[in-house]
Amino acid sequence: MDRIYAVVIILCALFITISPAVAVETKELTFEQAVTLALERNPDLQTLRLEEETAKGQNEKARLLLINNPTLEGNISQKDRPEAEGGGKFTNYGFKLSQEFEIAGQRGARIDVSEKELARVKLEIKDKERILISDVKDAFTRALSLKKKKGLAQEIVSLNEEFLGYAKIKFQAGDISGLDVNLSEVELSKAKKELLLAEREYRESLLALQGLLGLSPDMSFAIEGELPSEAPVMPDKETLKALAFSHRPDSKAAAFEMEKTESALKLIKKEAVPNITLSGFYDRDEFRNAVGLEISVPLPFFDRKQAEKKEAFARTEGAKINAAGLIKTIEREVDQAFIDIASAIEELSLFKKEILVKAAENLGLLNLAFKEGKIGFFEVRLAQKDTIEVQLAYIEAQTRTQLALNAIEKSTGGAVK
Repeated sequence: MDRIYAVVIILCALFITISPAVAVETKELTFEQAVTLALERNPDLQTLRLEEETAKGQNEKARLLLINNPTLEGNISQKDRPEAEGGGKFTNYGFKLSQEFEIAGQRGARIDVSEKELARVKLEIKDKERILISDVKDAFTRALSLKKKKGLAQEIVSLNEEFLGYAKIKFQAGDISGLDVNLSEVELSKAKKELLLAEREYRESLLALQGLLGLSPDMSFAIEGELPSEAPVMPDKETLKALAFSHRPDSKAAAFEMEKTESALKLIKKEAVPNITLSGFYDRDEFRNAVGLEISVPLPFFDRKQAEKKEAFARTEGAKINAAGLIKTIEREVDQAFIDIASAIEELSLFKKEILVKAAENLGLLNLAFKEGKIGFFEVRLAQKDTIEVQLAYIEAQTRTQLALNAIEKSTGGAVK
């Protein structure tokens, strides 16, 4: 009886240990689902979105009617009355309320700067999303390619196992030599090694994609989708460039940055004009009450915002240089994407489904001929190798085509998908 209880306890413990691993949910992701997850969970993008809240706060501050708070001052003092006037003590006190006013239109200029900064930050977030979408699609494409290579490697292992089985049968019948059997075993070992390598590369690609999506490391997921099997339509390069300049967020952000720096320079010039401070006061002493108004204006003899003007001018020129450099960068990216898509279309056009089907049919016929003893091991192995190389080349051509399509979408800011 004790042994039965012990066995039951061991089985329960094993079930508890194994069950969590079995219960892990495997999530299947498509291209679109992966992009949606990345936009929602990517930590770098979430951090950048916080900058928009900062820019909104600066815009709210710029819209304040008065940028400086009023100042309230007070004083109280007690003095001794001369003996000739009867002696004793009397108390003096007073209040003063001051407010600084901008008189050169600084508030309007400040609002203009903050609005352009907010627009620039929003476009930077859009540009980060553009780059992230491209990175996710590229990672997804590579993972999908490796998944297909892994499936092909599994088929190759199965084919070599079947081939080895027939080789052993033929060896026992005396139709082939032991050398052929040994060569078949070597090829099976090589195929298993390639399968292990393909599985490892596929797992690594999923981990890279997982990081971009911001998923938990303990979350298991798989991908599903198809690589392009038909060559896409060749786009027009000049049209791509026009779309890039009109749709890319970084191009628009550069324009807002130039406008913002120019507005900031105008604001500095306006801030060089001294502000006026108006003060109303009330003073009371033993003999009188005094009510009045004071006005004060600082004289800009020494600080006339010279350093701030030079800094703002330098930023304006830097923004213009960056915008000009970005134009060249966009042109290079579009040119490179156009070259890649042209090459990919030409390469994929060479691979038709009929070619792959015929290669597989030829291999099947040769395998049958080997089983019937009409050809030898080396002829079949050569045909098998050619078929595998054709299939791998086709997967590579599909992958390059999808990556080229991703690059077109990225370079045009999503205008072409």
